[in-house]
Amino acid sequence: MRFIFLLLIYVLGFMSSSHATELRIGAASNLRFVLAELTQSFEQQTGHQCHISFAASGTLASQILHGAPFDIFMSANPDYVHRLKSRGYTQGEASNYAHAQLALYATNSSKLGLDLELNSIRQALADGSLKKVVIANSHHAPYGQLAKKLLEQHGLWSLVQPHLLIAENAAQSLQFSMSPQVSLGFVPYTYVIQPNISETGRSLKFNEQLVQQAVIIKGADSAAQQWLDYLSSESAQKLLVKHGFLVNEQVKP
Repeated sequence: MRFIFLLLIYVLGFMSSSHATELRIGAASNLRFVLAELTQSFEQQTGHQCHISFAASGTLASQILHGAPFDIFMSANPDYVHRLKSRGYTQGEASNYAHAQLALYATNSSKLGLDLELNSIRQALADGSLKKVVIANSHHAPYGQLAKKLLEQHGLWSLVQPHLLIAENAAQSLQFSMSPQVSLGFVPYTYVIQPNISETGRSLKFNEQLVQQAVIIKGADSAAQQWLDYLSSESAQKLLVKHGFLVNEQVKP
């Protein structure tokens, strides 16, 4: 009887592990902090494991087009999801699970003030005190695209060209912004509210929003849908809010 009981436990355990899947997720760099908590919670609930590859959204989309074996694509700009969908690389509908925002960030050693109208940049240009201004690469990084748009709207894009320091993605934009040779950087708001980062400088959040989309890549394991469903769950939404994302009723129409 004891043997049968132990055998049953073994069989059930094997069946459970055989249904566990490793989800391969290509995620925009701005998700680096929140995904650490989201994946931990998801893994505990489902038994699946998550392998995350971080890069700029455009870089990930290009990798998928060239055969990168992702199950899920999490983009900071829906345009890249649409690009994959139009070429038959996705399955099902994309999930608009949150909105993100851009922030200005300056280290405690920077003497430049922060304002949403970017007048401090204009003044620093006029008096010759502007050092480097960091943005992510606008060719493939949504945060860089938004930063460029804001600089253009305020008539500063052409003027700051000699001062621009281009980062490969959102994560690198924060790294570059911490240099003493930088006056300020355009970085993800979710980064600057992290305790170990907020202590190093000052920040100011723009009102503009970046839609965060997740989509299943064609041929993915069925567990991929569980991840999309999880992103809309109450527990996941709370974690997203904790890390500075806007969800549900917080999002402006």
